[in-house]
Amino acid sequence: MSSVWRRHPFLRLLVMLMAGIACADYCPSWQWTDVSLAVGVACVLLMVCLRRSGRVLFGLVVYATMFAIGFLLMGQQLKLTHYDVGNGISDCQILLTEVPEPKPKTVMCRARLLAEARGDTLSLCYGRPEFLFYIAKDSVSLALQRGDTLWVRARLKPPSNEGVAAGFDYARYLKHNGVSGTAYVPAGKWIKTGHSSERTLRQKALDLREELLGIYRRLGFAGDELAVLSALTLGDKTDLSKELMETYSVSGASHVLALSGLHVGFIYALILVFFVPLWKRWRRLKPFLSLVAVGLLWAFAFLTGLSSSVVRAVLMCSLFVVVGLRTEKVLTMDALIVAAFLMLCWRPCWLFDVGFQMSFSAVAAILLLMPGLWSLCPFGNRFLRWVYGLLAVSLAAQVGAAPLVAFYFGRFSVHFLLTNLWVIPLVSLVLYVAVGVLLLTPFPVLQQPLAEGLRVLVRLQNEGLRWIESLPGSSIDGIRLHVAELIMIYVCIYLLCRALYRPTARAVYWALGGVALLLVTRLVYLFY
Repeated sequence: MSSVWRRHPFLRLLVMLMAGIACADYCPSWQWTDVSLAVGVACVLLMVCLRRSGRVLFGLVVYATMFAIGFLLMGQQLKLTHYDVGNGISDCQILLTEVPEPKPKTVMCRARLLAEARGDTLSLCYGRPEFLFYIAKDSVSLALQRGDTLWVRARLKPPSNEGVAAGFDYARYLKHNGVSGTAYVPAGKWIKTGHSSERTLRQKALDLREELLGIYRRLGFAGDELAVLSALTLGDKTDLSKELMETYSVSGASHVLALSGLHVGFIYALILVFFVPLWKRWRRLKPFLSLVAVGLLWAFAFLTGLSSSVVRAVLMCSLFVVVGLRTEKVLTMDALIVAAFLMLCWRPCWLFDVGFQMSFSAVAAILLLMPGLWSLCPFGNRFLRWVYGLLAVSLAAQVGAAPLVAFYFGRFSVHFLLTNLWVIPLVSLVLYVAVGVLLLTPFPVLQQPLAEGLRVLVRLQNEGLRWIESLPGSSIDGIRLHVAELIMIYVCIYLLCRALYRPTARAVYWALGGVALLLVTRLVYLFY
């Protein structure tokens, strides 16, 4: 482990920042002064125990500072979501900030609280708190739009886990997503008072996404084909049916439905096809073309509505592009660590986002395992090497992400290699052809034939995954892991990789000890 700290010194800062963020989230009652005092006392005790000074003292101060920064950033973000909801029913003026989402009995509206009247007191809300208002479903509430201004009479409630399945902390989930509370609005207890034409940058992006979805509909896409195409290219998953999502989940292809690093990587690869020949011929153009590539990636993020997963992926890719200006080897473990550090400084709550965790764990596993897997490639044929590389990347990514999938969703997809071999090439083709279809919008004569080809690709993808889903033993369900087991699994993965790359007696002993400790941990949670 000490060799890891030496090779990747920035990892120490990242770990301490993450520890501070986690501490602030799980101990929200702690005050800043308490943390500062505890960190100071810990540093003094360590100094007394180690009886060293100078370099050790400097390191302790840096680690304590990173921990404190993480605690402060997370505490500040949680503070922004806090709102004193009171105990009674109040009249609230709200502004709908997102498109209302119909539920079985209500219409869920994410709205900003502008003002609240409690009794004879009217208070303006300057903190811009956002609530989820569940308005009784009828023809009038179904007609609500983003930007509508309402007066509602409801009882505001803080985030809670009432009525939520055991094991899922819905209250923490809402706070991490910037929601200060919820409220139910009965029929007849609300009135629309106006409509705001002002749009934030994200709302403008969502409006543009709706226009692009309209192009798909005008071209005749409907049903599952429209749902998958919208999810793959624009990040809109509202039309996905439960059956289709189950098909993708069981077959191990759910990751392609959520716009993330995979899709951004395909777009960046398409950009490089045009840019690399230029900067190979004119080296001075590389910084300018790299900035243009970053701009195009952010334009893609804007087209997808600036969803958090795409923003994270584009930010990560942008950092890699900047690193690539100094070195030819863009994707390194140090670059990944720096990307994670900067992203957590920007938005600490991302540490608890499943997509964030899976993205970084998958990329880290690829960086850790691919050199060894690629060295085992027995093929000389170019096509066979491409197939082997695709399978090796899929295996490495699965090693990194599978423990998290089992922890959060209780499922392991057995045929993931077959799924990725089928779906990854098709997803890349769907993305590239979809870009062509949208660019040919002014030329409908050329657009329509290309749209037919796109429809065939999406249909092939869906049918292939349905066939994989029907295979026997396609998934293992009902997996339950504890946090300690999840951590031990990743520790064992690292120790086993270390033993494989450096097969010394000490490394093997550590790997066997890690596996034994994991088994003991599993037995403890099974029987106690």
